[in-house]
Amino acid sequence: MKRALLLLLLGVVAFSSPLSAETADKRKAVARRVFEEIFNQGRFEVADEIYAKDFVNHGLTREIGLKEDQDAARGWRSAFPDLRMKVDKMLVDGEFVTVLWSGGGTNTGEGNGLRLRARSSRAAGSPYGASRAERSGRSGASSIS
Repeated sequence: MKRALLLLLLGVVAFSSPLSAETADKRKAVARRVFEEIFNQGRFEVADEIYAKDFVNHGLTREIGLKEDQDAARGWRSAFPDLRMKVDKMLVDGEFVTVLWSGGGTNTGEGNGLRLRARSSRAAGSPYGASRAERSGRSGASSIS
């Protein structure tokens, strides 16, 4: 009985222990790939590697799936071919990763409803505000905050 109780207690402690630094670093690496590889390099195929198939972006006005999310990312790259995104800070809380970012580019193309205006723009924010990293290392959800 004592042995069974001890094993149960050890199991509870093992599964309820705080997030390890290694796991937090892995989750940050997945989130960083969105900015470095998808936005900065235009490597949209990376989305299939890092996003869960049932990914949902919980926007301010509606929810969208992975295809529509990636179509929007392609639109920003079309409108701003020199788009550069920078991860300013990342915070991990359990399975959630928050990314504070900044970025900019010159509107020398068309996309996402923007016409060519040849103007430089800069922005900052946290659209990846509550991204849940799945155990597989894939991102399962994103929220605009």
